[in-house]
Amino acid sequence: MRPIQTSKGFGAAVRRARKDLGMSQAELAAKAGVGRPWLSELETGKRTAELGRALLVLSALNLAITLVPLSKPGRSGVDLAQIVGEP
Repeated sequence: MRPIQTSKGFGAAVRRARKDLGMSQAELAAKAGVGRPWLSELETGKRTAELGRALLVLSALNLAITLVPLSKPGRSGVDLAQIVGEP
């Protein structure tokens, strides 16, 4: 699985998931409670898409976001579980 690092990559992943489920933009927008024009902008990589609405779309697609630290040479990374208070 490749990490998504841009708004265009996020939009492409949403579009791919929607199409894999055989849904139209109108169907997904209705299920997520967002407008079809807004969903179209999200799928084309609009950089200022509202996070709350994007999360509604992911939920409607039965998807979730997982935060994974990017590894950098000489660094051990960040323990995200510690940051968000998970055991």
